[in-house]
Amino acid sequence: MDVTERVGREAERGGCPAIDVLSMDIFDPSCLPGERFVLFIVSTTGQGDPPDSMKHFWKYLLSKHLGARWLEGLHYAVFGLGDSGYPKYNFPAKQLNQRFSDLGAKRILEKGLGDDQYPAGYDIALDPWLKSLWKTLNRTNPSLLPRISDIIHHNLNVLGDAKVKIIYYSGPQDTIIS
Repeated sequence: MDVTERVGREAERGGCPAIDVLSMDIFDPSCLPGERFVLFIVSTTGQGDPPDSMKHFWKYLLSKHLGARWLEGLHYAVFGLGDSGYPKYNFPAKQLNQRFSDLGAKRILEKGLGDDQYPAGYDIALDPWLKSLWKTLNRTNPSLLPRISDIIHHNLNVLGDAKVKIIYYSGPQDTIIS
């Protein structure tokens, strides 16, 4: 949830005209052909299993009635959250990425794979992947992110003035400050 909310906030900061952050169990997969751009943040559970919220979505994507051109016109990107200590590292993200390609969707950029084994966590892979995603989306369709520089260059002036000021006082060593 943290990663998806971050992606949503960054897209809004970049001026994206419409962004919905949804769990896969809320989104109706039959609506995918009507979408133009979709981003997936996919976690891994257990021994490389998809999360419960993805199971119905995934089952629908495996339907035999979906052809190789079903998602033609859809652009997508996938970032996986996993742990390389397990044999099926980021397996759901890898499968989803391949299935969308098989159904005719166009990959915006290579899948990203976050690893909880890194000392800095998945951010070590997520940060450059997101930066590349925003730049690629902007090249594909500049109207998607009219304020891309606010994402890429983290303009802190967008936040406005501070609402709190912290002042530190020093006192005797045995004084308790609450």
